[in-house]
Amino acid sequence: MAKGDRYKCGKCGIVVTVDELCGCTACDLICCGVPMKPAKKKK
Repeated sequence: MAKGDRYKCGKCGIVVTVDELCGCTACDLICCGVPMKPAKKKK
């Protein structure tokens, strides 16, 4: 995970952008009870 990375929820479709890193080694973003997946880059 890096600053500026985008993640999307597979259930509700919300997209989040990473603004600040937390510093942990195993960080998962959870939405609707499931891990979020990297979103496709905008062109």
